[in-house]
Amino acid sequence: MTDPRKSSSKLNRSIGAGLVLAVLAGPAVAASLKSIMGSMGDNTTSAKAVLANFDSKAAEQVLQRYAADAEAADAMFANQSGAKEKDLHARFSKMAMIAGTASQKAQDKASFRKAFVAVAAECKSCHTAYK
Repeated sequence: MTDPRKSSSKLNRSIGAGLVLAVLAGPAVAASLKSIMGSMGDNTTSAKAVLANFDSKAAEQVLQRYAADAEAADAMFANQSGAKEKDLHARFSKMAMIAGTASQKAQDKASFRKAFVAVAAECKSCHTAYK
C-alpha cells in the first residue's frame, strides 16, 4: 500500500509546478501578444503609406502581414475556454480571414482602401471591447 503522505506530497508538487507554469506563461503570452499588436501598429503605418502612394505588391504584403499577425494572435487563444479568450479567438480568426482574402483582391487603390477599412474595423472592434 502507498503511503498517503507520499501521494499527497506528489500531488502538491504537481499542483505547485502547474501554478508556477501558469504564472510564468501568463506574462509570456502577454509579451507575445504585445509584440503582435506592435507589428500590427507598424503595419498600419505601412498601409497608410500604400494609400498615399499605391503599389499593388506593397498592398498585398501589408494585407498578408495583417493576416499572419492575426493568425499568430488567434493561435494564442485557440485552445482556451474562457469567454474572453473565445471571443478573441473568433475576432482574430475573422481578421485573418478578411485580410487573407483581401490580399488577393487589392489590385488598385480603391480595392486596397476597402480592404484596409475592413481590417481596421476589425482591429477597432477589439480595441473598443477590450481597452
